[in-house]
Amino acid sequence: MKKVIMQCLVALVFVTIAVAAEKPLGIKEYSSVDGLATAISSYFPKVQGEVKTVAGDRLTVALGTKDGLQQGVLLTVWRDGSEILHPVTHMVLGRIEEEIGSIEVTVVGETTCVGVMKKKLKEPKEGDKARITPKKIGLALVPLRAEHREIIQGLAERLKENGRFEMLDTEKTTAFLNDRKQRDASLIKEMGRTFKLDVVVTIEIIPTDSKDLVTAGIYYTDDARPLDTIVAMLDLRTKRDALGEVRPFFAPPMDVKYDIMDLPFDAQLFVAADLEGTGALEYIFSDGVKLHVFKQSTSGWHEEWVEPVTYATNERKHLNLDVADINGNGKPELFVTSMLKGTVSSYVIEFRNGAYQRIAAVPGFLRVVANPNKENILIGQAYHPVSFFAGQPKRYAWADGNYVPAEEFPLPKGVELYGFAFASAGETNPLLVSLDDTDHLLVYSNGAVIWKSEETYPSIARTVMKPLTGTDAALSSMSENDRILRKRLRGRVFTLDLNGDGRDEILLPKNSGETFVSRHKAAEFIALGWTGARLEQRWDIQDVSGAVLDYQILRQGAAGTRVLALVMIPGGLFSADRLSLMTYGTK
Repeated sequence: MKKVIMQCLVALVFVTIAVAAEKPLGIKEYSSVDGLATAISSYFPKVQGEVKTVAGDRLTVALGTKDGLQQGVLLTVWRDGSEILHPVTHMVLGRIEEEIGSIEVTVVGETTCVGVMKKKLKEPKEGDKARITPKKIGLALVPLRAEHREIIQGLAERLKENGRFEMLDTEKTTAFLNDRKQRDASLIKEMGRTFKLDVVVTIEIIPTDSKDLVTAGIYYTDDARPLDTIVAMLDLRTKRDALGEVRPFFAPPMDVKYDIMDLPFDAQLFVAADLEGTGALEYIFSDGVKLHVFKQSTSGWHEEWVEPVTYATNERKHLNLDVADINGNGKPELFVTSMLKGTVSSYVIEFRNGAYQRIAAVPGFLRVVANPNKENILIGQAYHPVSFFAGQPKRYAWADGNYVPAEEFPLPKGVELYGFAFASAGETNPLLVSLDDTDHLLVYSNGAVIWKSEETYPSIARTVMKPLTGTDAALSSMSENDRILRKRLRGRVFTLDLNGDGRDEILLPKNSGETFVSRHKAAEFIALGWTGARLEQRWDIQDVSGAVLDYQILRQGAAGTRVLALVMIPGGLFSADRLSLMTYGTK
């Protein structure tokens, strides 16, 4: 395999050499890949400045070396458009951004720079703004030699930990290059189009007597233009020196990660709560058909209870699990929604008299959500075999030994029962944050969309088959959405004030690595904060070992906050996938 990679990639060496010949290169000394990762990252600072002068296609911008700007970088030029008004108060929440084009920085001073227009959509003018995108930069590392693969991997990990880049998986890079014959600028352009990359960095490592000479060529993928070349001597006396200190990238308070346990069955959903009222957590898993309750003790993990069911796997499918004390007896109930033989209904389990008992049943869907006042409430919605969700959701209350529907709980158009949460974000009224069917995040204020994310936050899709029946004529009269036989349920969204500033962050997983033939292979947790006009990433947890199937957020007083994640860890060539419950939290 190394020989194949070598043959496929070595022809790219001329590109790096050509760039190196254009300008004298200062050789830097690094004792680990951390320094090289920092050097690459330095070309993409999150900066923004005002256009001061326009002379034809030459623009002067109030950004310079003091801002970390370097010659050769691309700046996006834009201007403020029409105002975004709050639908009720008419307060200005922000402005629509009109893209003007992009410039290549040719001269950099301390406080200003000069750039030449590379792409012009509109005529630039004084007062426009220029920036390097605050979004993550899509980046791929392309090794030009087969040796020292561990160095390439270490560099990729450091760049990912930096939080500035969306790194392309090395397996995808290798597979892509092995399938291409061209070895020129068109390869970089095609790679950018295929994987939606912004930048490709070629890496060549040439051994010397005591150190390795590393050449990193940085290219924009839209036109394969070389941005710069970094040449460094890397001290490889020990593997630890080369890779630096291995560490996860966390923002406080998430500073500890460890596996809780591996699961012996194919779990799909889970929740955690003190169901038995002993002060210790029970962990409740669904394998899609039945429930499993686990508990941890000094002697290890024990399965406390398994739900007795007689249904076949194709007759029943759990759709949602939630826990909360809704009936007010001091212990949380477990709310389970499932599709059984073509009909959706919910049931409630509680620990009573030393045993897990079913205490109620409710037709249709149920879920628990924290209302804008941060109180857990139970909401439900009717089921219809064609439209799936039917009518307006309603709040459910405990009365006369059952859960009964009360007042309506209206949701904005496009928001479904699952996949949304309320956030107190410094606005007059709480915001509603929801995933849509394409995994974009939408922010609603008083029922109107005021922002939509450019990035997607893929969750593991939970899908069910609609049991459609009827004549061909009846089916043909349905809308296109209603004729779709598979219904995709949106993933969880949690909001929580993580840093104590009185404003909620939105915390959710972002799975990646999915292909047409395989499932998601990796993930990270993202925390987003509201700026008054948009959601922006505050921090992330990047070392999730596989795809997140489900997760929970637990606030445990002085013990801090814990993120519990049900993770599918991909196996190797001769090993199966492993399902594990992992936790991230404070020491």
